[in-house]
Amino acid sequence: MNRKFACLLLFFLFSFSVFHFPFLSAQVKFENPQINSESKVLFTVSHNLGGTIPYKTLFLADATKTDATKIITCFPERMEMLAGGSVLQVRNRYGSARYSVADSTLSWISREDSIPADAKAMLPQAVSPDGKWACYVKKTDAATGKLYLKNMSTLEEFLLNDKCDFDYDEVPAKWAGDGSVFVYEKAGNLYFGDPKAVYQKVQMDEEFRKIGEGTINCVTWASSKYLIYINRDLVYKISAKELYTRTLYSQMVGIGIVIGRLPLGFDGRKDKFWVNPLINQIVTINSNSVISSYRVNGTASSYLTSVYSKPFKDIKGSPVDYDVFFCTDGSQVLWVNLIGLEDGKRNSTVYRLSDELKELNRVENATHPLLSPDGRKVVFASQKLAYIYDLGSWFELGRLGGESVYSYVWGSNSLLYIGGESTVREWKLGENNRFPNNGRVLFLSAAQAAFWKPGAENIVCAQSAGNKATFYDYDSFKNVWQASVEDSRTSFEYMKKAEVSVYAVQNAKYRVYTGLTDNKLFENALYIRNFAGSGTSYAVYPETVKPGDERKKLALVFDALDSADGLTHILAVLASYNIKTTFFLNGEFIRRYPLECKQIIESGHDCCSMYFSTADLTEKGFIINEEFIRRGLARNEDEFYAATGRELSLMWHAPFYKANREIKKAGEASGYRYVEAGRLALDTYTLEKAADGKKWYLGAKDLVKLYVDAAEPNMIIPINVGISAGTRTDYLYEKLSLLIGDFLDLGYEFTLVRNIK
Repeated sequence: MNRKFACLLLFFLFSFSVFHFPFLSAQVKFENPQINSESKVLFTVSHNLGGTIPYKTLFLADATKTDATKIITCFPERMEMLAGGSVLQVRNRYGSARYSVADSTLSWISREDSIPADAKAMLPQAVSPDGKWACYVKKTDAATGKLYLKNMSTLEEFLLNDKCDFDYDEVPAKWAGDGSVFVYEKAGNLYFGDPKAVYQKVQMDEEFRKIGEGTINCVTWASSKYLIYINRDLVYKISAKELYTRTLYSQMVGIGIVIGRLPLGFDGRKDKFWVNPLINQIVTINSNSVISSYRVNGTASSYLTSVYSKPFKDIKGSPVDYDVFFCTDGSQVLWVNLIGLEDGKRNSTVYRLSDELKELNRVENATHPLLSPDGRKVVFASQKLAYIYDLGSWFELGRLGGESVYSYVWGSNSLLYIGGESTVREWKLGENNRFPNNGRVLFLSAAQAAFWKPGAENIVCAQSAGNKATFYDYDSFKNVWQASVEDSRTSFEYMKKAEVSVYAVQNAKYRVYTGLTDNKLFENALYIRNFAGSGTSYAVYPETVKPGDERKKLALVFDALDSADGLTHILAVLASYNIKTTFFLNGEFIRRYPLECKQIIESGHDCCSMYFSTADLTEKGFIINEEFIRRGLARNEDEFYAATGRELSLMWHAPFYKANREIKKAGEASGYRYVEAGRLALDTYTLEKAADGKKWYLGAKDLVKLYVDAAEPNMIIPINVGISAGTRTDYLYEKLSLLIGDFLDLGYEFTLVRNIK
């Protein structure tokens, strides 16, 4: 993109930003401060920022400033198993903590010194199965980063790729089952690496470790011994032991053994595949719609034998993504995540995949399933329950309830760690190959209430966030929690009945309280007053009282003209970030996709008008007057109501954002507010337009960079749900998670376009 074009585009971007937006109050809040006789202070910090999980964190501070402030609950936003199952890593917005299975202790290895005011998306890590290594990407700009290998014991980092695509959902690396070797993507090619050789600095030059062209989706490990690689339609089997030999002499011996050809070409940017450990079964998903199951014959020149190949259809929902699991008896289990067409709810359907699809189970609002290390069991969560099923029989082996589940990880084939809204629990296999309906609490994720235990003021007691009848005592030495004896609950109830404050805010020297702050990123601040000495007050966290600007807002709008290609992906990403936004629907879209219209509105999004036809209203041949616009808007209202039983919001824009002053005035006379974002609608430019001499074509990654670099408060970013004419190499909606995560990192909040004035 040349400098002149960039400057012109930035001018348009800034010209259409609007200001003076009435901001809402901040959503970071200090609550329930209390102090004991030894000047130890308890308090919670609640976060309810859009795009992240809302929860409260419990702190222990020292009014005398002698001891450092401690975080004494640890919310499991993400969890990983390290050191061969002996260390559980927990990550959240405050940093990373590790739980030692042998010592039953929890310690923070990295921690934010301040209270994070902004919502940030948690970054993924590809941890080796033995827990000794991890690959991850450090973000360098809006859409790119650097790929690193980390020794999880020493925390040393080794650069693998200084420029790779950044993603908030996946890492472009895959590990062999024993953690001895990994494959990573770099500049459109695939390479392998030996973590020990990297650590010892004896790794062979990268040019001699090249596997071939493709994305990380083009490879998968069938087992610790074999890597399966698909290049277009050819399927290769590569022995892990022969990787060095094969890559060194690939021109003479080839990169691997060809075991067959796919009838359908494989596109590593959009398609996925799975292989069983015996390498005699392959399942592919093409373009997120066509499911194909094949038998591997092992003959290089022949096509794989098709067992099943059909586009997926479910009258109850549209597919978001898939998982495939191979059973030891040779059968296959297909897991499909869907968004309901009638209610907009997320649900999952489980099938037995053979020469037909046989439904096994349907689960509402389920999390992604996770296979056990031996491949025989699968865990997932739904409706405040965690479930374990035997994969082969699809028989339930156990369920663990009591609280919403946010993360889980296998410690071994018979051991699970479940991270919930209230606790992190250990769940062990019991008698008769079943998991019991209870688990051992390791530590608290959050607490409903916390107080100093009467008669033992150095002991912190907390009321469970998930079950108010359950209490826990804090072990300050191990930084973990244990189920409290009955007297803690009795003491808590007694203090409430006797109208004695559960939260003591004053001792002989200090008083703790929450008060106002000039920092508009915080709803309040926590103060300690020393009235025994100089009579001064100070903020526990000074940065929370420094004057600051309001939280920045922006609106994403989704334009549905006549294609629904990206709708399911868009709705799934918005749901994962818990973001509600605005859709503009054209009459042609409503007529073609009435169920999808209902899906949008039942998902909680605001629906507005894009007129009843796809015509360019500024073209010659139209006689535009108030009556013409009024009738067109009214027809769109009626068709939307017929499809959904709901009304469109009174905002609109013309198709392609092409409208003159008369058209906008006519809409205003009909009671509509016109939304202007046409100068930012760059994802409709196609390769055909670019070939015709128009210079506005940008790939999805470059569009994300452009919008982020030009970010301004109250910006409106339009994204097309799908384009019907022309082609693009990729689409902006495919990078929606990246776009949202980037703006969260910049401190933005997402709002409906109706709130942008």
